[in-house]
Amino acid sequence: MLNNKRLFPRTKVNFKVGFEFVKWDETDLDHCRNSYEASIIDISAKGANLNALPDISNGLLKKLSTGKNKIRLNFLLNEVDPINTFARLVWHEEPDGEGFEKQRYGFEFIDIPGSAFERIKEFVNSAGN
Repeated sequence: MLNNKRLFPRTKVNFKVGFEFVKWDETDLDHCRNSYEASIIDISAKGANLNALPDISNGLLKKLSTGKNKIRLNFLLNEVDPINTFARLVWHEEPDGEGFEKQRYGFEFIDIPGSAFERIKEFVNSAGN
């Protein structure tokens, strides 16, 4: 588990995640209609660090940063129950050639169902033991 001063602990993972960029007023969590695939490289009950996203234009990055768009995420913590949630972009980093080679994006979960929040929290806590 990564040590930091965050409200919720996080842990390194390597999950595939289906995602789709959607307008801020989108409410359907059930599935991604036109999804892409990326990787979650660390996760907490409050958000996830994604990489291997397709090239994001400056225009879309601005829409994600200002709240005009958000991202719909679908991923598995186990082989049974998918986690479906929306997330908003809170930070992004360009590759630096030394510490990491791909762009990274920090997303905060929003509109996450309580049961999914609890499952992620339990997963992170059990990974730290």
